[in-house]
Amino acid sequence: MIHQLYIIDGETGLSIIEYLDFPQSKEFNDFFQVINDIMDDIRSNIQDNDSGTLSNFSHILMIDKFSIIIHYYHPAKILLCCLSDVDDIKEKILSVLETLGRRFWQKHSPDISKFLQTNKKEIFNSFIIEIEMLVRDGKIAENLPKLIVNESTINRLYKMEIISENELSIAKICRGILSPLQISEKTNIPHENVAEILKKLKKIDIIKSPLV
Repeated sequence: MIHQLYIIDGETGLSIIEYLDFPQSKEFNDFFQVINDIMDDIRSNIQDNDSGTLSNFSHILMIDKFSIIIHYYHPAKILLCCLSDVDDIKEKILSVLETLGRRFWQKHSPDISKFLQTNKKEIFNSFIIEIEMLVRDGKIAENLPKLIVNESTINRLYKMEIISENELSIAKICRGILSPLQISEKTNIPHENVAEILKKLKKIDIIKSPLV
């Protein structure tokens, strides 16, 4: 689930758009502080962009249950910053951020200088609709493993010792509604172990999952 999404002017650090539509965002209060903490590195990369050695770049940081994903869109000189669950498919989020950057530039390229002069964000309000359409209520990059065999099959695999007891219990609750992190919390199996089990279950065609 995507919890927060900011569009920030890359040169000044001023926030242009804040998309905070989901109540879970309150669980992580230091998102903007983390962005500020790595701003020096980001500005260094921006200077490289200006010299023509680099076009766009991305930065991914994982903290506890969350991923912070930052994409710099060079033509508009903006940062698109996203807070999501650690299990979300980061390639999918980066694709969304890149699309948002391109659309923002196409729609609002004349408005950025006006914003920097007046600090009025109202001119960008209509772009919230673009964000909502692309993130699909924050669920665009969710990873929800789903069992693709019947329960008697996985019970038989367990009896044949092809899968372990933990693997059996995890397979049974893969109904396409829980993320790996939620499965970990529900089963009290460490998240790293759940991730490895899901990889195995996918490899032997027990579950369907976008896990890489």
